[in-house]
Amino acid sequence: MISNEILDKVCPLPNEEQEMEKIRAELDAEGFIINNFNKGGIFYLIIRIFVTIYIELKMLARTIINNLFIQHADEDWLEIKASDFGKARKEPVKAQGYVSVYREEFQNALPITKGHMFKTLPDANGKELKFYAVDNTIIHAGEETGKVLVEAGEAGAGYNIPAGKITVSMIHLEGVSHIRNEEGWLYLEGADIEDIEAFRERIGESWSELAERTTEDKLKNVARKVPGVLDIRVDAQHPRGQGTTDIIITGAGGTATDELLRKVEEATAYLRGNYDDFLYKSSTAISQDISVELYIAKDASTEGIKEQAESIIGIMMQLGAQNEDGEAYRDEMNCLYLDEVRHVLMERIEGYKRVKFLEPEEDIELGGDAVVMPGKVSVTVRNVGGSYGI
Repeated sequence: MISNEILDKVCPLPNEEQEMEKIRAELDAEGFIINNFNKGGIFYLIIRIFVTIYIELKMLARTIINNLFIQHADEDWLEIKASDFGKARKEPVKAQGYVSVYREEFQNALPITKGHMFKTLPDANGKELKFYAVDNTIIHAGEETGKVLVEAGEAGAGYNIPAGKITVSMIHLEGVSHIRNEEGWLYLEGADIEDIEAFRERIGESWSELAERTTEDKLKNVARKVPGVLDIRVDAQHPRGQGTTDIIITGAGGTATDELLRKVEEATAYLRGNYDDFLYKSSTAISQDISVELYIAKDASTEGIKEQAESIIGIMMQLGAQNEDGEAYRDEMNCLYLDEVRHVLMERIEGYKRVKFLEPEEDIELGGDAVVMPGKVSVTVRNVGGSYGI
């Protein structure tokens, strides 16, 4: 936002009492016959109304000035202004993937209708994630296992869940022993609506697309417009020989699915010259277990704190996760800074005193091709001066 100091110079906000006195003085100078401007009088109220309207118009003008510029525009204004640069905010995306159905009786064909619901077991907060079959699917007679393409009930990166989480069918399936989403089950990553600051940055880099040749910045900015893309890194230093360029894509789920790679390749195809050799590949996801001892006030109740803390850490470790103010929990996806975890717990846990990290014991900083993903999160809660953990 433009500072008030600058706004006061270009569009100063008048003082209400000074404006009232100024109007009275001008009326006196013009010989206005009414001179009763005491509070409660009719002419006092009329003048006060006009002064209030004048100040409100000034405040509106200051708001307009602030939102004329990409660097300072508020969220709604920014989305309107973006059209001047041929940009639109990336919409949220529903995750799609395959659920494996395992049968103990497979002599007959098993039909699964479009809209069939699968879901996860409730988490610590009682939340279940629901997925629906995209099309009518038939697992043929003699097939012990089959795959069903499902789509998340809602858009968002929170549906890019690990393997083994989708285990419940809401409709009985005859002869089925169990269901499960296996490793690599995602076909298309779910994504949240584009972070407003990331959108602002992408608009600001629009000028790179005017370059006559295909520069790294131009290639990166075009690729970033694809929904589901969180980050792009371009290695143009001939990684596979003269004329080669590697485009490393980080998706909302960490690694980029084949479908996301295809969409990025499609979006950037027009940038490829006759002799260019582009390779589109995914970032490498590194799973990191997090184990901490959380100390709270001596007399504070420990009930439910373990589950709350584990949920907080799990959420903040998700790529692109934001707090209530719309700010990213993690600034760098290839790094894990313990102070970031410590800060969030300090803000969110009642009675927080300190936290001790058992795993990892120090910050993690990986190469540009890697992203740190949450593994198993384990929290032990203790009272300061006490010894009972949960």
